[in-house]
Amino acid sequence: MVLIMGIVGCGVFPMRGNAQENSKASLRAAVEHLSETYGNAYPKADEYLQRLENLTDAASPAFTNLQREALLNHPYVKKYEWLVEVRNQYWGSHGPINTMFQNGDTHKGDLAGIKHWHSHGGRLEVISVQDDGSVVRKAVLAEEPQGTLRDADVSFDGKKILYSMRRNKADDYHLYEMELETGKVRQLTFGSMISDVDPIYMPDGKIIFSSTRDPKFCQCNRHISNNLFAMEGDGANIQQISFNGLADFHSSLMPDGRVLYSRWEYVDRHFGPSLGLWTTNPDGTRHALFMGNNAWSPGFMGDARVIPGTDQVVCIYGACHDLPWGALAVVDRSKGLEGPEPVIHMWPEAGRKLISPDDESNMDMKNRWHIDKFRNLPARYEDPYPVHNVEQGNGGGYFFLVAKALDGPLVAYKNARKKDPVNMAIMLVDVFGNEVVLYEVKTPHQSPYGPVPLAARPKPPVIPSSVDLSRDHGSLYVNDVYLGTDDEMAGVKRGDIKYLRIVEAPPRRMWSEGQIWGIDAAQVTAMNWNLTNNKRILGDVPVEADGSAYFNLPADTFVQILALDENKQMVQAMRSGTVVRPGETQGCIGCHENRRDAPSASNPFPKAMQRPPSQLEPWLDTPSVEEAKPFNYLTDVQPVFDQHCVSCHDYGTEGGRVLNLAGDLSLPFNVSYTELMAKSGLRYDGPAEKLVNSVQDGPPGVLPAYAWGSHRSRLVRILQKGHYNVKLSEDEMHRIISWIDVNAVYYGAYASSYNGRNPILALENGWNKQKKVMLGMENRKKIADFYVEHGHLINFTRPALSPVLEMISDDAERSEVLAILQEASAVLAENPREDQTNSNVAQSEIDRHNKARYIANRTANQLAVKAIREGRKVYPFKEQCPHTD
Repeated sequence: MVLIMGIVGCGVFPMRGNAQENSKASLRAAVEHLSETYGNAYPKADEYLQRLENLTDAASPAFTNLQREALLNHPYVKKYEWLVEVRNQYWGSHGPINTMFQNGDTHKGDLAGIKHWHSHGGRLEVISVQDDGSVVRKAVLAEEPQGTLRDADVSFDGKKILYSMRRNKADDYHLYEMELETGKVRQLTFGSMISDVDPIYMPDGKIIFSSTRDPKFCQCNRHISNNLFAMEGDGANIQQISFNGLADFHSSLMPDGRVLYSRWEYVDRHFGPSLGLWTTNPDGTRHALFMGNNAWSPGFMGDARVIPGTDQVVCIYGACHDLPWGALAVVDRSKGLEGPEPVIHMWPEAGRKLISPDDESNMDMKNRWHIDKFRNLPARYEDPYPVHNVEQGNGGGYFFLVAKALDGPLVAYKNARKKDPVNMAIMLVDVFGNEVVLYEVKTPHQSPYGPVPLAARPKPPVIPSSVDLSRDHGSLYVNDVYLGTDDEMAGVKRGDIKYLRIVEAPPRRMWSEGQIWGIDAAQVTAMNWNLTNNKRILGDVPVEADGSAYFNLPADTFVQILALDENKQMVQAMRSGTVVRPGETQGCIGCHENRRDAPSASNPFPKAMQRPPSQLEPWLDTPSVEEAKPFNYLTDVQPVFDQHCVSCHDYGTEGGRVLNLAGDLSLPFNVSYTELMAKSGLRYDGPAEKLVNSVQDGPPGVLPAYAWGSHRSRLVRILQKGHYNVKLSEDEMHRIISWIDVNAVYYGAYASSYNGRNPILALENGWNKQKKVMLGMENRKKIADFYVEHGHLINFTRPALSPVLEMISDDAERSEVLAILQEASAVLAENPREDQTNSNVAQSEIDRHNKARYIANRTANQLAVKAIREGRKVYPFKEQCPHTD
C-alpha cells in the first residue's frame, strides 16, 4: 500500500453565513451537525469539540490536523472506497465540450483538433480514508502510460465499473467495462474518428453515453460536438437518442429514472449563454429544459448530479470559453430557473456576483461578453459528488467531494491554456465553510478527478420506452399558444395566431479552413450576417380558435416553432429546438409558459386533441416536407427583387444610391443582402422598426411577441403599403416575410467550394490578391464595420461596378484590382458558389472527409435500428478494431 497524506488549503475565503471559511466556527458547526445526524456512527465528536476549544489559532498546524481528522471521519467518507481518475488536465481549449481532441479533426488554426490532444498518462485508482485522515491508495485498476481514462461509473451492484479510455494519440475514446473481482476488462465500443465518453449505467441494463457518432460541428467555429446514445450492456445496438444540433454531454442518472445532462444549442441566439441543464427519458423522449439557458451568465452549467434525498442538484457554473470547471453550486429549481436566487450554496461564495440576474438585462446584447465572467473566479472546481448513504440513496446535501485547482485561478487558467501542469486535488467541502484536501498526487501533470464510491446503490425505476422504431414520425400538441409568462405573449389577442410554422435548424456538418466571417460569432465559413444557423421550412399547421394545435412531425428532427398570424407573419418564435422520437407524442402548455407549470385548467379539452393530428403543409411551391430544401436567400428571395425592384434599385439609379437591391455576387454574400443587412445595423438592438429587424445572434432572454421579424421590418411595411407601382403577388410577399421571420438567413449550405466563400482565394497567389482587393480590410471586424457605414465593397458579377474601384486613386492599381475581380468572376462562372445553386455538395477535401464519416456513422445507426426491430444484435465497427476482448 502507498500512504498519501493530503494537505489542507488555508486560503482566505469570503463569509459563508456567519462563519469565516476554514475557521473555528465553521469546524464547530460541521462537527455538531455530524454528531447530531449520525450519533454513535460519529463517536469522537466530543473529543473534537474539546480539542477545538483548546485551540486559539485557526491557521496553526494543530487546527489543520484536527479539521482534517474530524471531517474525514464523516461516516460516509470513511465508509466507502473511492474510485478516482488520475490524469493531466485537459488542454484549455475553446470551451467545456472540447475535451476529446478527436482524430480526423486537425486543421489550420484550430483550437480543438487532434494536434492539441496531449497525455502524460492516466489511470483509475481506488483510495480509502483512514481514521487519522490519511488516504491509502489501495489499488490501480487500469493504467495507460500514453493515454487517458475518464468518466467512471459504478454498476448498481457495485461489482463492475464503466469508463472511457483512450490508449494513445492514435486511438480515440471508447467505452470499457471492468469486473472488479477478476479485473477482467472488455471493450464495449469501437470505431475510428469517434469519441465515446460520459457513460452511465441504466436500471434496465442499458448504457447511455455521449458520442460523436453523429458528427456535427460547433456552428460558431469548427469543434466536434457530441450527442446522447444508448446501447445494450454488452455494447450492441448503439442508437442515437438525442438530436440537438450541437452537444449533449455530462450525463447523470436521476432518482426517478430520467437522465440529467448538459446541452449546448443556440438557435437564433448568441452562442455563449446557451449551455444549460436538460433532462430526457432513457429512450430519448421528452427532452426538457431543467435549468438555465435564458441568462448571459453562467456561460456553462455541467457535471450536474441530483443530491440523493433532496430535490436539489449539485453542479458546476462556468464560462463559455474555458474548461469544464468553475464554481461549485447547489441549486434548487423550485426557487427559480435563472439568476442567483436558486443557488443555495456556492463555492467560492464570490461566484454569486458573476451570475446574471433574471431580469431584462438578458433581453439585449449589451452584456454579451458576460458569458465568460466565471473565468474571473478566485477558485475552480470540477467533478462534484454529493457525500451520502449510497446504499439507501439519502443523507446528502451537506458534504461534497470535488476536484479543485490548488494553484490559484490565474496560474491554473494560464497553465491549462499552455498545457503546463495544473495541480488539482480531491477536496471535501461542506456547507458550513470548511474545505480540506482529501487526495492529491505529487507528480507533475497528474491530478485526481471524478471521485465516485465503489458501492452498491439502489436502482431507480425503469421508465418504459414509448418509441416505436417502425414509424418515421411523432406528434406534438400545444395546449394554448396564448399562454405565456410575463410579457412573452403580451399584446397578442385571442384569434391572432392562425398557424404554427415548423422550421428545422439543421446541424453543421461541414466547414472550410481559412477566412472567417462574423460579427459576434466566428462563421467558418460564412452563413449569414450575424447568425450561425441555416433553416429549412418544413411546413405549417393550423391553430384552433382556443389556441390549441396538434400535428405530426418528422421523427428525430431538431425543429423550432414559429407562431404566425393570418398573413403568415411571425408573432412569436421559439429560439431553441425540440425533437420527437418515432411514435412519441409530446406536448407543451403554450408559447413560453412557465417551465414548472402544469397544463392549464382554462383549456382542459383542447379542440385540436379532439381530431387526428394535422399534417405539415409544405411552404409555397415545395413539393413535400421531405423535399424541403434549406432556405437560401439568392434563390428564394432575390428573384422577387429582380422581378420588381432592381430596375430602380441598381447601380447608377437614384433608388440604387439609397438601397442597392442588385443580385450580383459580393463577398461573402450578394449585393442586396449585404446592403439590406448593413443598413439594419451590426446586431439586434431591440423591437424598434429597422429596415430588416431580425434577431440574428440574439440575446438569451425570452423576448416579447412582435419583438423582431417581419412585423418590425420597414421593408415589409413599405411593400405591404405599396411602393410606387410595385405590386407583389401573395407568394412573392410571403417569400420576403418568410425570409425575415426565419431570421434573415443567407446561405442554405454549410459546404463551401471556396475558402471563406471567396473565389479570390482560389486564384494563384490568392491571399496576396485578396489584400490588394480588400484594401487591408480582410479582417472580419474591419469589413463588417465598413459595410455598415458604406455598404458592399466588391462585385464579382459585374466587377467594373465594384465600389472598391472608386476608392483607388492610382490608375495602375485600380486596373490591377479590376483584373483580379474579373479573374475571380471567371472562376465563379465555371464553378458556382453555394448561394447560386443552394446545393450542399461537399467539394473541399475537409468537407468530403466530414461527409464520409457522417455517412459511415449514419449507416451504422440505421443498421442498429434495424437490428433492434428484428430482435438481433449488431456491434458497430467492432470488426475494424484491433483491441477486442
